[in-house]
Amino acid sequence: MAHLRALRFVGRLSTLFLAPLLCLGSPAPALADQLAVEPRDDEAGYRAIDELSYEVIVEPSDGFSATVRYRVALANTSSTPRDAVLSLALPFAARVEGLAIARDGQWTAGVPTGIAETTERRDPGAVFVRGIPAATRHDIPGAEIVVFGLDPGTPLQVELKVRVYPRLLGDRWELDLPARGATDDALSGERRVLVTGLPRGESFFVDARGNEGSPFIVSPPTNMVTVAWPAHLKGRSPLEGHLETIPGPPGFDDGDLRLFLRLGQTPAPVPDHVVLLFDHSLSTPERLPSDALRATAGLFGALSEGASFDALAFDRHVTPLVEGAPLRDQDALPRLASALEQRKRGQGTDLAAALLEAAARTRARKGGKSMIVVFTDGMFPEHDIDRLQAAFSEAAGTHRPEVLFVIEEPMFASVGLATDHPVARLAAQLGARISLKTLGQLDESASGELLHAPRVLGELSIDLPKGAQLFDPLPPGLVAGSFVLLRGQYVGSPPRHLQVQGRFGTTQVRKRVAAQSLPRPPVALVAQTRGDLALTATEGFSLPPWYRSQQGQDAQRGITQAGRAGDDRRGYLTAKIFRHYLTTRVLPRARACYNRGLLRHRDQEGRIVLAIEAAKGEVMLARVSESGLKHPDPALVSCLTEAAWALDIPAGKLDARIYRLNYPLRLVAPEPGKTEGRVERLNEDVTAR
Repeated sequence: MAHLRALRFVGRLSTLFLAPLLCLGSPAPALADQLAVEPRDDEAGYRAIDELSYEVIVEPSDGFSATVRYRVALANTSSTPRDAVLSLALPFAARVEGLAIARDGQWTAGVPTGIAETTERRDPGAVFVRGIPAATRHDIPGAEIVVFGLDPGTPLQVELKVRVYPRLLGDRWELDLPARGATDDALSGERRVLVTGLPRGESFFVDARGNEGSPFIVSPPTNMVTVAWPAHLKGRSPLEGHLETIPGPPGFDDGDLRLFLRLGQTPAPVPDHVVLLFDHSLSTPERLPSDALRATAGLFGALSEGASFDALAFDRHVTPLVEGAPLRDQDALPRLASALEQRKRGQGTDLAAALLEAAARTRARKGGKSMIVVFTDGMFPEHDIDRLQAAFSEAAGTHRPEVLFVIEEPMFASVGLATDHPVARLAAQLGARISLKTLGQLDESASGELLHAPRVLGELSIDLPKGAQLFDPLPPGLVAGSFVLLRGQYVGSPPRHLQVQGRFGTTQVRKRVAAQSLPRPPVALVAQTRGDLALTATEGFSLPPWYRSQQGQDAQRGITQAGRAGDDRRGYLTAKIFRHYLTTRVLPRARACYNRGLLRHRDQEGRIVLAIEAAKGEVMLARVSESGLKHPDPALVSCLTEAAWALDIPAGKLDARIYRLNYPLRLVAPEPGKTEGRVERLNEDVTAR
């Protein structure tokens, strides 16, 4: 049995490295979806079969997976029966579970079949499908539909039933649909997206566009899009999990496992004092103050009559806005709105100072239950989290307040909040809650729901039994409104359960996740419009003899490229871009600082390093991280710090990354007889994410 596992491992390696090798050998761009048709010598430049329509039908679920039905209609425009091979890109981690075909509106379900060892023709009317494995564990899979002897005249509908794993963001599910690739005249010119079974009055979305009562949304098939629909979770435990085990083929003693984890609901706190922190940095949306004020009114309505609040705003500096106001004071919110309007947004994001000031204010009350609510876009500089946690605990004293981060940022609604993001890591250490609900779509009457936001889970670990392993890296924790899919393998008996552990602040949590055994999906499926289906199923999946291996390789490569095209939408910054803006914005100012410093010390020289953290086009933190000057000069260091703050960079539309820059400079003293020195870059490597 060990040698059989070794053979399967070699097969997986060949699949794993196939697409990258093909990319090296075939640099020309490939289409994600491709329709190859049986050629005729007298039909140069003509393709006999067209795809008339392409539909993606989502069947929602509030479990850990959902069903998507892909429907395509194929028509033979020639006068003779023809074969066709249609390759389709599927969402990440999707797997084909069913096949059905229809002629004249009558649907016929497919049956499982195997894979034939040779390439040969099948009886006319036979339709096969098999999954195309992902090139790597980080890429998307595909499906290969083979139609033999498609009759002229009558369109054939083919439906694939696909199991998908959408992500949970805030209060909605989202699923990325890969781009089909560049325009191909044989493929349908539109992609119709439907989400079925929603409660009356609820809408679904494709990117930012709602269906507005229409049963479907038409989207350009050449674009990657995100379909979203409302989530209605019923889970009540703080940590929820689901484990699936799938046995291997007959004769093998290994199998696959999938572990899903997500946060559930946490009881809402009932504070008698709230400290509101408003992120007033330049990276925040302009509407954040008004949306936050509306949400604040709803929060106050969910608290007790005698509660009170403080309010502060922060960027590089922390500014008090309101102090010790009763929640039921009718003038309190108008005064807060006026104070926010008068304070101009500024550069920088000193969250640490804001949190420590808020903690000190809760301690000054000497008792009661306090809560700190931070309205922010979630883009913070990196902190020494252990040190900040210790300082926060000291500032708060024995009555440690609850902390809630209300993150208002469209990017996180599109790309999610990673568990290693600074705000997620900080929240895990503080035992804080995170809400990703969009404030602009949250009614004032529903703002009290923010108090139910779950805490961030930190220090996530899993006890795996002997013989089980995970392929996907274990994240450091879990964030509200998201769940993690971990894929792996077991050898021997499938695990009956897994033990999951984590920490909500200082509270340990354990979860025993029982396994659900699922049947292994068939390697291929077949349906038939006429003839003996049972006989065709015994013959197995086969590609037509005319279909060349290069065509299959191009299809695999196109599917892989489609899955990797998502980063193109985000507009990530590169080292080259940063070098340009550092050279034009920071370096000239650093030279001016140095030359002014030479008036104090004529032989001043040495090495300094500017450390900058930036996100969304804004410098969040700038400082001199290293200073090796010949003469101590605080004025020079201060001037160089302000020069670093002057960095002006573009912002990608969906770039949620935080960039950390180290910009080393050498200060070279003036040559004899000259008054100006030189400021030189020490190397080209400026970025570190």
